[in-house]
Amino acid sequence: MAIKDILFLLDPEGEAQPAAPYATAFADSLGAHLTAAGVIYEMLVPSGFTGDYPADIMAALTEQSRERNAASYGQMCKAGPASLRSELVEIDAIPGEARYELARLARHFDLTIIGQSRERNGDDALMAESALFESGRPVLFVPRSQTRAPKLNRVVVAWDGSRTAARALADAQPILETASAIDVVSISDPRLGYKELPGFNITRHLSRHGLNAELKRLPMSGDVGETLLSYAADADADLLIMGGYGHSRLREIILGGTTRTIMQSMTVPIFMSH
Repeated sequence: MAIKDILFLLDPEGEAQPAAPYATAFADSLGAHLTAAGVIYEMLVPSGFTGDYPADIMAALTEQSRERNAASYGQMCKAGPASLRSELVEIDAIPGEARYELARLARHFDLTIIGQSRERNGDDALMAESALFESGRPVLFVPRSQTRAPKLNRVVVAWDGSRTAARALADAQPILETASAIDVVSISDPRLGYKELPGFNITRHLSRHGLNAELKRLPMSGDVGETLLSYAADADADLLIMGGYGHSRLREIILGGTTRTIMQSMTVPIFMSH
């Protein structure tokens, strides 16, 4: 299925973000509709509160959020392609619940685009993690350092033979079909034979779809996430496709080591599925 319906999360602070021009250009290049989502936090009266509730102040803060979202959306449209089809929607939620509302909304789209989080454990990081792990849909993360427009001259696919890697590859099929070159990167034990190396069968599968895919074998050394990012930089890749790994312990969502490294240190847009 083609990617024709994309969700984009506006910066909650209303700040300019490299992800906005990337999202508009990406959606326009695919002929897709882009829906920008802005968060409106609803303030509730604390349990046991007996004083005068400042309803006017809370209403003013809510209105400021709406104005900030509208301004961000207006700037996005003004800077984006004239042919872009887009709209603005609002996520109304109490603090702590917005990420779940985002995940539920994302289930109605082919893809969600989110800018790289500013802080490791901030609200924007929780929003990103929830979209990835709770929506059932792929997420495209755009690094803060992104300056060039989206292009797909070379795409890198991280492949380890896992379910999440297979899911990401299937979700990214429409993108792979437009790529000029595809590097299937496998980090594995060098003692394995060529046909045992994860990625051998998947490159053959991609070639049967008419895709120009080449298997790249990387030695197992150090952190997997850093190895993938280093390869993507050396290859001048335009996009990295990979499975998003995580599990639930200690807090509601904890990223796997490789996923955390990628999301914190990304220098290239990352397409992830879980």
